[in-house]
Amino acid sequence: MSVVLLYYKGNGEVIDNLSPEEIKNVVQSEKDILWLDILNPEKNELDMIEAAFDLHPLTIEDCINTITRPKIDQFEKYIFIVMHGAALSARSQKVKTIELNVCLGKNYIITIHQEPMRGITSAIARMQKNPAVMAKGADTLLHIVVDSLVDNYLPVLDVMDYRISNIETQIMKNPNQNILNNIFTLKKEVLNLRRFIAPQRDTVNFLSKEDYPFIQPKTRVYFRDVYDNMIFINDTIDTYRDVLNSALDVYISTVSNKTNEIMKVLTMIATVVMPLTLIAGIYGMNFKHMPILEWEYGFVSIFVIMFILGLSMVMYFKRKEWL
Repeated sequence: MSVVLLYYKGNGEVIDNLSPEEIKNVVQSEKDILWLDILNPEKNELDMIEAAFDLHPLTIEDCINTITRPKIDQFEKYIFIVMHGAALSARSQKVKTIELNVCLGKNYIITIHQEPMRGITSAIARMQKNPAVMAKGADTLLHIVVDSLVDNYLPVLDVMDYRISNIETQIMKNPNQNILNNIFTLKKEVLNLRRFIAPQRDTVNFLSKEDYPFIQPKTRVYFRDVYDNMIFINDTIDTYRDVLNSALDVYISTVSNKTNEIMKVLTMIATVVMPLTLIAGIYGMNFKHMPILEWEYGFVSIFVIMFILGLSMVMYFKRKEWL
């Protein structure tokens, strides 16, 4: 487990190291501001946090379950928020989602996640550079965390846009099985993002409109701006889904047209060869008396006739624009 703790005292001092007992005293005092960020916690460590902050067992259960749908749960001493951030895998650059669990109390905020998140890292760095921001309250810290989380969707969307553009270019140049695999892989990533973005948009909307405890009216205005960004992200993902569906249709159409062209050429070749095969078959029959069979120029004559016949058929097909 990795823990980052920022404790802002009323005199402007920031402390980054407190014992569990000291944390419990800070929470009970409700005077100063505490931010506890926990990366990849173990069950016993979550139990310690549950005791220190008096968290509900269902909250701990949701923190352990990493596939929770974005939501807001309201408890007596805090509100519990589940959101998801987007990230790119280091090697394949595929898009993945990372769950973030947030507990917001009167004077504290707890963020729990299983993997490192750029949004959290940038928000912590911002607090360390300017600790006075923490004096505005725990709800302001929540806005900073949510805003950073949403902002980090944009670089991911840029990468997805670049990949879609490459797919569109490759479809027109050389449609192959790899392109089809890329389309389905990207569609899966887009659908996975969309599965979390839609409810997450509603979650941010609730934060901007509903009268939740521990969130001041002046802070709800800032969540409205985040909600606008969520609408943009949701619309962009819907656009990507439509573009990928169109790309799949274009791929199928292009491959079908290419197959039709191949079949067309093969059919023309078979059509040209058919009368030549007929002539060769007739003169290949084992009869003793056949026209021009014993003529000195018989073979040359038949060959010339076959050549002229085949050439005439090719020219006819070209005139009809069948070739």
